[in-house]
Amino acid sequence: MGAAGNSLFSDWSTPIMSARIRAVVFLLVRLVFVINSVQGVVVNAQDPTVTLRQGTLKGIKLYTADARMSVIAYLGIPYATPPTGTLRFAPPQRHAGWDRVFFAGSFGPACPQPYEPLVPSVASVSQQDENCLFLNIWTPEISLNYRNTPVVVFLEGEGFVSGTPSRFPAQDLAAEGLVVVSVNYRMNVFGFFSLEDSEARGNLGLLDQYLALLWVRENIAYFGGDIKSITLMGHSAGAASAVYHMVSPKTAGLFHKVIIMSGSAISPWMKTRSVSQASRSIARSLGCLSINETRPILKCMRDKSTSELMRAFETQYRDGNWTDLVLPVVDTYLPDIEQYLPRDPIKAIEDGMYHRVPILTGVTSHEGAISIARWSDLIAQGFTNLRHLFVNAIIPSVMHMYGFASGMSSVPEIRTLLEWQYVDNIPSGDAHALLSKILDFFTDSQYRAPYELQLQLLTKHNTEQVGSTYAYQFEQTSPDLYSKMVNITGMFQGCGHGQELIYLFGPALMQQVTGRRFTPNEDRLSVIVRRLWAEFMRLGHPTANSYGYGVPWKRYVPEQVNYVVIKSDPNLPPQQPVLRIPSTSEVNDVAARYRISLWNELLPKMHNLSVILEQ
Repeated sequence: MGAAGNSLFSDWSTPIMSARIRAVVFLLVRLVFVINSVQGVVVNAQDPTVTLRQGTLKGIKLYTADARMSVIAYLGIPYATPPTGTLRFAPPQRHAGWDRVFFAGSFGPACPQPYEPLVPSVASVSQQDENCLFLNIWTPEISLNYRNTPVVVFLEGEGFVSGTPSRFPAQDLAAEGLVVVSVNYRMNVFGFFSLEDSEARGNLGLLDQYLALLWVRENIAYFGGDIKSITLMGHSAGAASAVYHMVSPKTAGLFHKVIIMSGSAISPWMKTRSVSQASRSIARSLGCLSINETRPILKCMRDKSTSELMRAFETQYRDGNWTDLVLPVVDTYLPDIEQYLPRDPIKAIEDGMYHRVPILTGVTSHEGAISIARWSDLIAQGFTNLRHLFVNAIIPSVMHMYGFASGMSSVPEIRTLLEWQYVDNIPSGDAHALLSKILDFFTDSQYRAPYELQLQLLTKHNTEQVGSTYAYQFEQTSPDLYSKMVNITGMFQGCGHGQELIYLFGPALMQQVTGRRFTPNEDRLSVIVRRLWAEFMRLGHPTANSYGYGVPWKRYVPEQVNYVVIKSDPNLPPQQPVLRIPSTSEVNDVAARYRISLWNELLPKMHNLSVILEQ
């Protein structure tokens, strides 16, 4: 298959073998499976091997923190041909396989990404390589003898810029009776460079994920997984990815439930003004834009080193020009058969043009903490410097993200409104109070407002008959937890972006991030979260009341605002509920509701009016 051939999707979707050969092989495999199952030698602790079409894999045996269950992990499995050389900036191709037994005992390298000092667990340059299209599987040892274990495919990432699944050991989650799959995919310039034509098509990171989903459908049964019960779970950019796959017509039947955590495909930072313009800017900085033709541009960029490409991307990224980044793009410039995102996600969801499956979705209470961490050092410089940064840099940049160009007539009024809402009532000299307002500003504009808009649109069509939606807000705080996840010290005690993942992935991730074990209260909450998420993956709904965890978790109805709050208070008895319905005062918090309406209703209307007036 060529790098940009028209057979892209047909090649991926076509079974490897002919129907007759496939039938014979199936009968032989089934016979061997039955014989081995009777003999009890499908897998054992000494030889946890699995044989696929690609070849034979040998995994490693792990135990949960309490040693109550053994899990077999198969790490660093190549699902695509290395995207290097002429395959750089090309759609992924199936991996041809291997001849010898492949020892799947360690993670593959992370895809190239900028160094992020705020997130120490993100891979260093020495742990990165363009040959990075690997996936990882954790399966309960007992499940390898069966093929009926629910499957969850986990996508992560921050802003489609950085991330690696090696940050998330999944043996504790798999111990809930799940086959867990995590996927490495191309990001930033390597995954989303696009000149919006068939040669430099873009969306390569999404196509990597798509190929991984096809790989899972073809192979996960060999790991004990049920191909009829696959949940697609994403966090942050991975959550946005999950929504993109929901609206893509290519993914029908590849997953049956979706979990969307702390991310949205309709977030303002996703609305880049022009992916093509951002891509050309990167090419120009590399000296590759002398000829305005795609093939010479791509050849020039393929001749550059990984570090040269990353430096060019980082220059653009660090400039803070968040509206001119390489991101997923609606690809109607391609022939119909090649299009992965033929419709704008907002319009697709509004019109019900997406795969209607059960949805579990939510946010943490202080998502914006990851953003304020970037400016935390200004607290020491005093209130005046922090206020100047907020008013003259942060607010204008987010306005630009929402589509307000500097020359628009409504810009002064919008800026004044935002300053009044988030700045003007702060006592002079109180830097911490101002930082708290900046936290609200980022939480509202980048996470909560897009999340609530997406939630309203999804529940418009997701009915009890076609797939209910369940919503949550995660509020658990731990004094040292977020400061270890993100390099901030002593300035934040809330529940920040990504904090729920610690409880979902359990003790192994807690130990990896903080170097300590869960407290009894934290451990109980982690057990409950894992069971609730696993229940949703099995049944399509989390039946919280059956475990005595608190109130029944009912499907979300917009008029009732009936999400659940997840939090465990260490000052209450051990058997206290951890789920509760938000109080009337929380639901009717006028100030909070006004702030969300400002972002989701007032600003879009003023933007549309400004566009009309400018014409």
